[in-house]
Amino acid sequence: MIKHFVYYSLTIFILFNCAGSPIEPIPKPVPEVVLSTVAVSLKPPKSIMINSIEYDRSSMTIQWGASKDYDFEKYILLTMQNESKIVDTLSIIKDVNDTVFVLEQFDPTIIKWFWVVIENKSGLSTEGERSTYVLETIPPNKTMILPIEFDDQLKIRWIRNHDHDFCSYEIYQSLVPEMNNRIKLKTLESHKDTLFVLPMDNIYFYQIGIKDYWGLQSYSNVIKGDYVVKIWNKEYSILSTKEIDLSSMKLSGEMPDELGSLANLEILMLQNNFLKGTFPKSFWNLKKLRLLNLSNNHLTGSISDQINKLVSLEELWLSRNQFSGNLPYQIYLLSNLTHLNISENYIDGNLDESISRLSKLEYLNLWDNELSGFIPPDIGSLSKLEFLSLGGNKLIGEIPHELGSAKRLQSIALFENDLSGTIPVSLTELPRLKYLGLFDNKFQGNISNNLLNILDLSYLRLNENSFNTINQDSMCTSGYDWRNFIFYDVSNNHFENPSICLQTDDILKIQSSVLKK
Repeated sequence: MIKHFVYYSLTIFILFNCAGSPIEPIPKPVPEVVLSTVAVSLKPPKSIMINSIEYDRSSMTIQWGASKDYDFEKYILLTMQNESKIVDTLSIIKDVNDTVFVLEQFDPTIIKWFWVVIENKSGLSTEGERSTYVLETIPPNKTMILPIEFDDQLKIRWIRNHDHDFCSYEIYQSLVPEMNNRIKLKTLESHKDTLFVLPMDNIYFYQIGIKDYWGLQSYSNVIKGDYVVKIWNKEYSILSTKEIDLSSMKLSGEMPDELGSLANLEILMLQNNFLKGTFPKSFWNLKKLRLLNLSNNHLTGSISDQINKLVSLEELWLSRNQFSGNLPYQIYLLSNLTHLNISENYIDGNLDESISRLSKLEYLNLWDNELSGFIPPDIGSLSKLEFLSLGGNKLIGEIPHELGSAKRLQSIALFENDLSGTIPVSLTELPRLKYLGLFDNKFQGNISNNLLNILDLSYLRLNENSFNTINQDSMCTSGYDWRNFIFYDVSNNHFENPSICLQTDDILKIQSSVLKK
């Protein structure tokens, strides 16, 4: 019992002394600093080869192999144009795994060389082998122009280009088939657009150029911009044809519509045939027509109000047909007109004062129609007028004195109307007058001595009127052959006494031989 107590007390004492102060920690050993070093190679790095150079329409991609040198520092991508000593640096790359460079501005039709210089950390470098790309030297596939089409305008078609690098079609025009001094008419950027339409105003030659994305070009066949139409079994070029004379050829039927397609036609003579109908609508396309003669046919209908579209027309001959209706106002808009003959038709209505617009008119023949109303004084403003025939109509009123202002008049035919009044003095003073036909009207008053003695007339017919005075002496001394009633006639008027000149052949012969002009 005592033994156990002693052990117990000793154990407590020992534990008490141990808990009095903590045990000091054992210090950690301080690590020893070790300086690391990288081995620097004294050898240059291994060269790098360019694996590929590829391009499309937007970019060129250059790719090379990655360096395996442990002391890699950088890639230097260099380029040089062929046959040039100038080297350009495209890029400096320090990432060993960055081995692709994209070039956005380039021209694959020009040779350029690329290579990579690799440099290590010791500054040593190695130049790789130079590489280039597949050069663009093959031009686009040629196209072919198809036969010319015509539908009031020239149509040029060609075969579509299917090249992947297609850029544009270019339409060229030249005056010669060799395409010298050609001009570019238009650029079409869609490969589906294979039609070009243009007016037919002259003969040209055409060619289609195809340009690819890189600027390379090819050219099509050359074609003449012309078209042939068949008219009365004969072929005519729509551009080369300038004159057609088929007068007195026994042509019949209507005028063919194809006539209107002859863009450069200047002269068309179809007189003395058996043509019927009226003008084809296409006729008004003949912008260069200067002379049109359709006289002595069987044409009918009215004169179209489209006639002013014949802007170059100088001579219009439509006599001896069956045209009817009024003269359209548009006929007075033919500012180049010098000769107008619509005689022996059925034209009615009045002569418009707008006739004064025809300032170049030299010849006006409206004989044997059904015109009515008054003679417009405005005719006197036609300073170049030489021939005037309004006979065989239903005109009324007096001869306007303004007519005497047309000083170049040589022939005046106003016979077979219902005109009245006296002969204006201004007419008897026309210096060039040779022909005066006023017969079968209702004129009255005096026959001027100017007509008998001053003017040297080749034709003077005043018969079938109501003139009441004529100077017998002037008549007898005029030198006119009064027995030739075709050229000189004052019969069937209201003279008090018949002329002595008409009573004896001997007197007439003596007077004519002495005084004949």
